[in-house]
Amino acid sequence: MFHFTSLLGAQSDSPACQSLLELDNNIKILIDVGWDVSFDPSMLSELEKHTPTIDLILLTHPTLSHMGAYAHACKHIPNFNSIPVYSTFPVSNLGRLLLQDIYLSSPKAYTKLRDSNTEDQSTTGFGAANFVPQGTTVELPEDALKLPPTPTDIDSYCQKIVTLKYSQPTALHTALARVSGKLGSVTITAYSAGHSLGGTIWKIQQAQESIVYAVDWNLSRENCLRSAAFLGGEGGRVQEALLKPTALVCSAKNSMVSNMAGGRKKRDEVLLETIRKTAIEKGGTVLIPTDSVGRVLELAYLLEHAWRKDPKFSGKQGKGVGLFLAGRKVKRLGQVIGSMLEWMDEAVVREFESIAEKSSRGNRNDRRNESKEGQNETTGNKAGPFDFLYLNLVSTPGQLARILNSNDRRGKVIIASDSSLEWGFSRDALLKLANDDKNVVVLTERAEGKSGLTGKLWQGWREATSMSEDTAAVGQIIAVSDTSSITTETKLKLEGDELLSYQRHLAAKMALTNQHQSLMSTSGLPAVDANVDDDDASSSSDDDSDSERQGKALTTATSKAAVMMGGVVPGTNNEKVDIGVNILLRGQGVYDYDVRGAKGRNRMFPFQVRRKRVDEYGEVLRADDYMRAEEKQGEEVADDQGEKAAEETRVMGKKRKWDEELVKPGSGARRAGGGANAHAQTQDMAKRKGAQKKRLKSNRAGEGDDNYDPDAAEGDAADSAEEGEVSETEDEDDEVVLSAPSKMTSATETIRINISATFIDFSGLHDQKSLRMLLPLINPKKLILVGGKREETKFLAEFYRDKAASSNRNNGSTGIGVFSPICGKMVNASVDTNAWTVKLGNSLARALKWQNVRGLGVVHVIGRVAPAYESDPDGKKQKTITDGNGGDTPKLDEPMELVLDVLPPALAAATRSVAQPIHVGDIRLADLRKVLQEGGHTAEFRGEGTLLVDGVVVVRKSGVGNVSVEDGGGGLAVSAAAARAATFLQVRQKVYAGLAVVAGG
Repeated sequence: MFHFTSLLGAQSDSPACQSLLELDNNIKILIDVGWDVSFDPSMLSELEKHTPTIDLILLTHPTLSHMGAYAHACKHIPNFNSIPVYSTFPVSNLGRLLLQDIYLSSPKAYTKLRDSNTEDQSTTGFGAANFVPQGTTVELPEDALKLPPTPTDIDSYCQKIVTLKYSQPTALHTALARVSGKLGSVTITAYSAGHSLGGTIWKIQQAQESIVYAVDWNLSRENCLRSAAFLGGEGGRVQEALLKPTALVCSAKNSMVSNMAGGRKKRDEVLLETIRKTAIEKGGTVLIPTDSVGRVLELAYLLEHAWRKDPKFSGKQGKGVGLFLAGRKVKRLGQVIGSMLEWMDEAVVREFESIAEKSSRGNRNDRRNESKEGQNETTGNKAGPFDFLYLNLVSTPGQLARILNSNDRRGKVIIASDSSLEWGFSRDALLKLANDDKNVVVLTERAEGKSGLTGKLWQGWREATSMSEDTAAVGQIIAVSDTSSITTETKLKLEGDELLSYQRHLAAKMALTNQHQSLMSTSGLPAVDANVDDDDASSSSDDDSDSERQGKALTTATSKAAVMMGGVVPGTNNEKVDIGVNILLRGQGVYDYDVRGAKGRNRMFPFQVRRKRVDEYGEVLRADDYMRAEEKQGEEVADDQGEKAAEETRVMGKKRKWDEELVKPGSGARRAGGGANAHAQTQDMAKRKGAQKKRLKSNRAGEGDDNYDPDAAEGDAADSAEEGEVSETEDEDDEVVLSAPSKMTSATETIRINISATFIDFSGLHDQKSLRMLLPLINPKKLILVGGKREETKFLAEFYRDKAASSNRNNGSTGIGVFSPICGKMVNASVDTNAWTVKLGNSLARALKWQNVRGLGVVHVIGRVAPAYESDPDGKKQKTITDGNGGDTPKLDEPMELVLDVLPPALAAATRSVAQPIHVGDIRLADLRKVLQEGGHTAEFRGEGTLLVDGVVVVRKSGVGNVSVEDGGGGLAVSAAAARAATFLQVRQKVYAGLAVVAGG
């Protein structure tokens, strides 16, 4: 069974994507938790409705349209954070930066409290107004915002994501999966999708269902990103794992447009030529809006390497052009991207390896001639693929304002998030640059039908280039002059009575939450991830219904009384909360609990299941568990001494300085390293790192630089931060900003746009040509189209129906189902075959001879399937009913057990003569070549998938398990023919030896 429901993204102008897949055993898998720039909470209503039944979440891309609502759902949708989540390593880590960037840049992402789907239910007695003293108002401030996920919250949400590697089949019953129960029948595999770093095509298998989920993929290789893994087979064919799935879920985006002729190289050259015309010749500024962590890597890699190669860009000839990357989390992005090179294109990996090899060869000479190292170094020779020598990172609005207000008369290129121009630094930069037509905005994505600034620029550019073909218009710079009404959202902290009302409202909601949790703990209801197999659960809950109602009333009364007396809700400010029998586990010094009159779980001794942390190598071990007692005592003494020394040197109320070493618990004297010596070593390391960074930038034509130094603005301490480390004060400031209660004010103004615009497609998505070529090659049994506009979906559906119909007429196969669902509507895309579970008869089971093929038992069976009561007449008889003629027929309302047993003697004699042996398995040509060479034959590869043996026999492999042995000819002599025949038989024998032979009969 396979049912598909598109929650967001099907036949819609919104790029947000959310899909729900339902398999056998009521398994529900959510793929993507996307949002769009409107940050409308009503878009998540369907997701909230389905959350209690979702068993698994898969993420495909670290972009707003695929992952933007993940943190919001974990924060505000009950039980969402307890669902297992899977993705690749880059999606998890880059998605973390994306979510932090969203909440630091856009107050709209907080969403308003009044827009919540869970309004106060005052009519039922459980509203917020019923939990505060009489005469006290809980009226919320106008436009009050929910508390957003803080960076710490987002870190915790993303740390629980299980990361997988490409082409790594993961059965969900394994220890690696960390899930169990009904998901054990499902296997998931991630494949490269291109488009973004770590972007994923998911393959989901269960029984006969083989589902490929491919939304937003790119078949072409890019500068630093891989291509989609579809064409990974031999000879450019679709790889076997993704071929002929029972269902393919594919996006219909760009099904009516074609990419620029000339591919990636032509696209890159058009962008660089635009920069030359604007920044070098006119001294203008080129603004390139893009996303936060996805497509920005392709642009950053391209422009950084262009600056290394072109002296006019770098400033070695002329003034040069300033290059900037602006975003709230770009510094953190620059730190973590170095750990993800293995996920990039092979060319980037080779570049890194060659640089590392050159660096290792020159290390000895560098140590001997350290003083001359800077003179002998050539710019970029030792810089890695993502060591930014020319790309300056801008992470605060103040830094961006200084760059835009500078009067150095040099051209600039600013890459900024977001591509929609609705939030982020790209919007701030555009409003500053919009009054000068020598400045250019490069639209990197198509914006048909979009509103706001992006829609205005796209409409103006498209109208001016309407006479040109779509691909010919790309790169044309058009002056756009128009007026636009924009709305600016500003976040303000709540103060005074507004803050008090907000806190009372949150206190009332906390009371409701505590009440709900208390009812859940006393009602005997299972946990979210528990599997209830006990049939008596319903009966026990019926017995407890009266006591549960009484408990609800008592809990409500207690919560009201607590607020009335002290204005404090139980569960806040470290107040004690009645947690039932769990007090035996969590209470300090509590060893007894009165169970008289208790109901549900409070009648049983509590037991807390502690899940063990496991990875692909097994259970994670803690070194502290294996320490001797004297070692632990030594650690504690060292920690106490280190903390005392730190307290003596630190002034109360004063922040720790960058050069002051922090002694952490568990570090002891071994990490402190002897006080002054360790401090000297730390300073020495900081100096070396700072000197290395200066050497890498020493030849950048210092006079040609725009005198912008982000490190100077942030302090020299940033140079001494370790790789992957973030400023503590920066994180603390973000926590304070996001955790403060606030409201949003909106101001609308009309601005004059007088700027040039051009379009260069850097979206990294498939086009019409890719879809038309690839879909017939994949040849799915069912095709489900999502992720596109209505016109695009209809166009692609009609094309594939016609293509499939003509193909079916040629090969005589049945029709292929093409589905074009709309949001919220379920489609049945189950496979058109049926499967039964049969029991092997005793006589047949004893006669079987199993062959082991890749860990699976395979056997050839010829038998007869019959109901159990026919196969075993002496066994338990089937219940029967009496028909009108007095005969007995089996009852059909109960499941019938089927038994596969040996054939009767008459049928066995007839079938034995036609049964032939079957060869099962696969063979690698490299292994076959080695075996033949060991046997005295000459074997060499001739082309892809072809092995020539002794110059006369050809072994071809055209796919998994598809191997052919052919006689290549070689003369008419009888002796030569005999030799060829002998070689042919020997080669065939070696091929058969590498396969499992399953005998017939």
